[in-house]
Amino acid sequence: MDDQNTAAPRVSRYETGKHEPDGQTMAQIAKALKLPVAYFHAVDDILAEVILLLSNMPKKEREAVLSLIRERANPRT
Repeated sequence: MDDQNTAAPRVSRYETGKHEPDGQTMAQIAKALKLPVAYFHAVDDILAEVILLLSNMPKKEREAVLSLIRERANPRT
């Protein structure tokens, strides 16, 4: 059996949550889809979108957003 015939059932098991890909496979899937690996670990759609948007920002902008999030998460009393 060639790789094409074995890949479809494996991907289907990933999609249904019956199996999780190993780290290397996850990295390859993420690269093929042009998504950060963290995107696949998001617990909800909001977090997934935040991860996706942040991953597309330059580092300086990500740092600025992180600073804002820290301020909001730890308001001074």
